[in-house]
Amino acid sequence: MRWSKLLNLKTVVLMTTTVMTLGIYPVLQKEVHADGVPHSDLIRVAIFIDSNKYSLVEPVVTLSSASGLEIGVRGSGTEISAKTWVSTTDASAIRVSLDQYSVLMLETADFTAAKALHTKLATMQADGYVLSRVKQGRTVYQVFYGSFPTKEAAEGAKLQALKDSTIAALTKSALPVLTGPLHWSAGIYATEAAAIQQVGVYGQAGLNADVVLQEDASGNLVYGVWVGSEATAEQLGVVKEQALKAAPNVPLQSANVQASYLLRRADVTASSNGTVSVPHFAGGIAAQKTWIHPKGVGITVKERAERSYRGDMEVSAFHDKLALINELPLEQYLYAVVGSELNSGWPAEALKAQVVAARTYALKQGNKYEIAQVTDSTMDQAYYGMQREFAAGIQAVEATRSEVLTDKNGLITPVFSSNAGGMTADPSEVWGNPAAYLRSVPSPDDGAEKGKATWYRVQLDDGRAAYVHSMYLKDTGAKNKEGAAYYEATETGVNVRLAPYVDNSANPSIYQLTVKERVVILGQEKESNAFSWVRGPYSADEIKSKLAAAGVAISGDLHSLEISKRGPSGRVTELKANGSVVKVQYPDALRSVLGGLPSTRFEIEQAGSYTGSTPKAAGLAIAGAGGTGGSNDTSDSVYVLSGGQSQPVAIKKTDVTSLGSSGSSSSNAGPQAPSTGAVQGKQFIFRGTGFGHGLGMSQWGARGYAELGYNYQKILQTYYAGVNITKE
Repeated sequence: MRWSKLLNLKTVVLMTTTVMTLGIYPVLQKEVHADGVPHSDLIRVAIFIDSNKYSLVEPVVTLSSASGLEIGVRGSGTEISAKTWVSTTDASAIRVSLDQYSVLMLETADFTAAKALHTKLATMQADGYVLSRVKQGRTVYQVFYGSFPTKEAAEGAKLQALKDSTIAALTKSALPVLTGPLHWSAGIYATEAAAIQQVGVYGQAGLNADVVLQEDASGNLVYGVWVGSEATAEQLGVVKEQALKAAPNVPLQSANVQASYLLRRADVTASSNGTVSVPHFAGGIAAQKTWIHPKGVGITVKERAERSYRGDMEVSAFHDKLALINELPLEQYLYAVVGSELNSGWPAEALKAQVVAARTYALKQGNKYEIAQVTDSTMDQAYYGMQREFAAGIQAVEATRSEVLTDKNGLITPVFSSNAGGMTADPSEVWGNPAAYLRSVPSPDDGAEKGKATWYRVQLDDGRAAYVHSMYLKDTGAKNKEGAAYYEATETGVNVRLAPYVDNSANPSIYQLTVKERVVILGQEKESNAFSWVRGPYSADEIKSKLAAAGVAISGDLHSLEISKRGPSGRVTELKANGSVVKVQYPDALRSVLGGLPSTRFEIEQAGSYTGSTPKAAGLAIAGAGGTGGSNDTSDSVYVLSGGQSQPVAIKKTDVTSLGSSGSSSSNAGPQAPSTGAVQGKQFIFRGTGFGHGLGMSQWGARGYAELGYNYQKILQTYYAGVNITKE
């Protein structure tokens, strides 16, 4: 687990899971052996869920499998219906949603208009989909927005969406209306074809009607017709009058939405011209669990980066939102976990250590999310599907099959992180409370920076200091009067970034060099990596904003940021801003407070910037009166080279804030000296080691130990104190 917000290590209750075969679906209980270790063949992974511990929600999911899918409905008893309701024979997708309240934003015969509206709605919070129907002899397209548990929530979403001028313009031809899970049942039909024919009768009258899949009292699949999808009783009353006029001999009854059902519709959301549709199944929200089984191996989930997962999928309503749960054999789950956490180039013993830790962690979670043990995210442990599997990882799973980590209390929670930065964390540095099997130990993590590229720290013409990848700069052979080298760009469009690594979101380009554009070289760094890294520089206002976003208010300007306490491994456990403690719930939260630092094992460098004839944001060239800037210099002035100046300018020492690496800044006039004269705009740079919380096993450290000849048992027992490796 790269990160889990664990504040205690109390034993959790283990959940009961279910297993499905193509005959009977018995409930599989987790058996607890005398050693206190739970045993189970299956695991349930939340792909989409809305829980109090993790939330990732989609109103509709798109599922496919190369050999086709079988779709049915699970019950909630000790035996689950064995019948497949629907079977697809090829790789075409299905879409699944809940039969809830929604907003019908537009009904039109113009597919281009429907597509344009959906594209815009897709940028909104709730998203939506497009259905096609035949009404009064023509095909119409219905654009729906969102899936909501109540009509009030749907109404609120509608009003919010209409505030957007583009959406308001696209829907001006007809006011959006609410739809919902209120239907009239127009009976059961002997065949699917007969049900489809009756749907056509209502469609000819301009009504919305659907084929509904259900089971009769004997458990046999039957086809019904439901008319209307209404949000209010008044709407339902109007639909009844119209339906009886269209088919006066067909009695109508209130549809039983407490029993399991699937409404089948035609979804053209992904179509380019509206002529190609995929089945869209809307399921009940009572106790229904819609089950999807691949005829081959793997189900692809489009809304989850098109990842393919082994096992089956289950769709249900959980906390009034769609939940998509992947249920599969535990050992097969681990194939993808080890492939998602590590890669095929890692030593076999490091892979095995990861597998045993991951297996133990998964079993320890119990019903953490009520209907699932884990998520597929790094809130638990990365699980990115079959595409991440590799042969060596699968071999590591099989070589350690059923092995788990225990201590005298049973299963441990074997937390792990990417890189401990040379020393693993003590629990007090992360959670603020102890755990007997976790301790701070040395970790050979520096392999993460081997082979990393060099980045040059450069000074731009406008005075800013930043970084450029070394492969895009070459030495001109020229130097400025202070001896600093001039390098030039080897091509146009060379990105200049604030920190030495590529991340277009967190560390975007701040400038682009043109070919042969010259910069002054201030120094060089290894590309930031999991072992060593640089973040910043950040202005005082930026740091203040980061603190404010985390709920830490700073009164007035930010003058200082200093490390006031460290833990046993050197991690920061207390930070002060303007002399006051930055209060956080637990020490590792300081990473988030500072905008997402890789770890809390860091130093802070702080400097002012000189504003002369050409402003400098950072990277000042500072020398003493004699030009040396030595520690024995006793003059009252220093010389600062700024911008395009060819000669340094003398300014008072009291006007300079010096660069420090001890975790706090200092000024030559002492702590009470005001920042006056030429020095403005403090800058903060964070330099650190490690990636993640640092507790337990370091993945890069496990690799380092494996390269030193450790086997996986020794690796695990190095990182976790007093543990045994046992078969579950």
